[in-house]
Amino acid sequence: MQLRAAIAAFTAVSLAALPASADAGQFDLYSTLFYEFGGPLEMLVVNPRANLRIDPAEELTLNVSYDADIVSGASVAVVDAPSADVDAISAASLTDFRSVVTGGFQARSQYGSLRASYSYGFENDYRSHSFTVGARTDLFERNTTFDLSYARGFDSVCNLNQPRVQEAVERRRLDSSEGCFDDEDPDRAALDIDLQTFQGSWTQAWAPIFVTQVTVTAQLVDGFQSNPYRAVWLGRSAAQEHHPDHRFRYAGALAGRLWIEPLSGALQASGRVYRDNWDVRSVTAELAYEQSIDGALRLRLRGRYYRQGAAAFFSDDYALRPRGQYFTGDRELSDMESYLVGAQIIWTLTPGTEGASLGPFQSFRLVLAGAFVHHEFPNFRYGRASVPNNNSINATLGLEVVF
Repeated sequence: MQLRAAIAAFTAVSLAALPASADAGQFDLYSTLFYEFGGPLEMLVVNPRANLRIDPAEELTLNVSYDADIVSGASVAVVDAPSADVDAISAASLTDFRSVVTGGFQARSQYGSLRASYSYGFENDYRSHSFTVGARTDLFERNTTFDLSYARGFDSVCNLNQPRVQEAVERRRLDSSEGCFDDEDPDRAALDIDLQTFQGSWTQAWAPIFVTQVTVTAQLVDGFQSNPYRAVWLGRSAAQEHHPDHRFRYAGALAGRLWIEPLSGALQASGRVYRDNWDVRSVTAELAYEQSIDGALRLRLRGRYYRQGAAAFFSDDYALRPRGQYFTGDRELSDMESYLVGAQIIWTLTPGTEGASLGPFQSFRLVLAGAFVHHEFPNFRYGRASVPNNNSINATLGLEVVF
């Protein structure tokens, strides 16, 4: 789940949507690669994505998309087992294929727009149904924009069926996805996860060269939120990690963009604060600069810093320092820091650019992006060994065609 979130965030930054036009359409084809490396715990995720948008009228846009996660690598099966060497920790190979199909529409008028979409995702051990609705309005000669959205998710995750086990410290981890969502397999059970996400944003153009945006997000998650494959060493035995069933998350972000006319470039800065009822707190700061080169070429450089505090129930050794009824083997619920540096190149070809003739097409856009991320986990250990796989590379290649 954390890997997918990282891929989704990176892809969202890489995409630059073209403006909608009447009686037109757009086809996007993207592929993102995420590679986490270090020691024996490498992870590779390839995320191909295709999106088709059709504008049958000036007031209406229809879109359908498909994206997939192709995952392979190795993960730690038992966290905090007594060992000084990561190679000696119980590990599990991981392969998975996830697909998500989405369809939606957007209706526009002179006062604003309404949108809605539905997504269905499926993989060996997970099912998801979700819908999103949103509204946007422009005020004061389009210098002010307000946007509200609501998303609802109905997910199911596979786990071992252990009806006779009453205590969390006695639950065994899931060893494989074989038999998941098979009604005839008595050893597997489907556990529900309900998600509700609320988001509001205010975008303000203070001057032709300066724009700001304030975004507030809240999310409610109810249901099974542990990793069913991961166990935690509790002293004499290992038990499937045990997270609270309820999580309330909220965040606020502020971003600004300043156009520098003499350079034909834009300076961008953003900050974000986050907290949840598990007592995880974080701050994010990002700075970027985007340079236009000869009109058709744009180069964007960015750097990001992230710092997070641990969940209230996190411990680096539950055998010696338990933290109540919950226990986790998730390194991303511990204290952590991360540093990102990245670059993006966007080349847009339109009729007349460099003498190009595109026939029935309005434009082609090629996107190439990459980033390097380094993580620090000062209080997280695999036994007595530090986290080896604390570096990752993201790369995105995309093509957008407007017709």
